Amino acid sequence: MKITIQIVFISAICLLSLTAQSQQRRLINYTEVSALIHSSTSLADNSKFSGFRTRTGITKLLDEHVGIGFALGTDNYRKANGANYNTLPITLNASYYLNPDLSGLKADIYGGYAVKLFNNMNKGLTAGAGLSYSFSVNKGLNLGLQTGYNYQKIDFPANFMLDNSFDLGSIRLGIGLTFK
Repeated sequence: MKITIQIVFISAICLLSLTAQSQQRRLINYTEVSALIHSSTSLADNSKFSGFRTRTGITKLLDEHVGIGFALGTDNYRKANGANYNTLPITLNASYYLNPDLSGLKADIYGGYAVKLFNNMNKGLTAGAGLSYSFSVNKGLNLGLQTGYNYQKIDFPANFMLDNSFDLGSIRLGIGLTFK
């Protein structure tokens, strides 16, 4: 019985220590849903695309204002003639928060690569930058409105029916949640 109480006591101290360390590290999660509008392309016919984007990521705050992290997402681009291009981007992100409480204005940049996992997925370089403004909903949650620029290169294999890859540039408008 005495050994069990000691194990519980030591476990509780270890758990409190880990909780204190995770608060010092200050990891936050950001999730967003955005529309990709006003797309321009490098295709010869200057086709118009509409798009939809999701992202979720983890950011480590380096100080009260600067954070770095990574994100995983999905992008879906639909061409006016019905062609669909889906990507699965993995990105590195950097953010600058004007306010230490993570509300208000935030600037961010990201870059990475969209991997090809399935036949209906397209690969290629992805990058972008943006601004968002968030409102505190409660102590652990912010709701943000955002805009920015999203770049995606669609790479095709040499034996594909299209003979070249192309670039997509889009304006991003969306909403996001920051779990802090």
